Amino acid sequence: KDLVQRYLTEHPDPNNENVVGYNNKKCWPRDARMRLMKHDVNLGRAVFWDIKDRIPLALSTIEWENSMVSVYSKDNPNLLFELCGFEVRILPRV
Repeated sequence: KDLVQRYLTEHPDPNNENVVGYNNKKCWPRDARMRLMKHDVNLGRAVFWDIKDRIPLALSTIEWENSMVSVYSKDNPNLLFELCGFEVRILPRV
């Protein structure tokens, strides 16, 4: 929660525009994609912002346009990512 607050302090979002332009895996059916809930989107953007600031520029850079951040939460019960060219979806055991 603190990370999201720090992110929103530096990048205010009064009109809830963080959801617009949030990268989502289009290879999955709509019901399997990340649901763009405000708190999950803000957490995803905050984690990306924190990781981006921690990586030294001399080592590497990451850009939001080329990245995908998936959040696992009560509203998003699956985790999506790409690994070695494979699109992966992790579901909870029921």
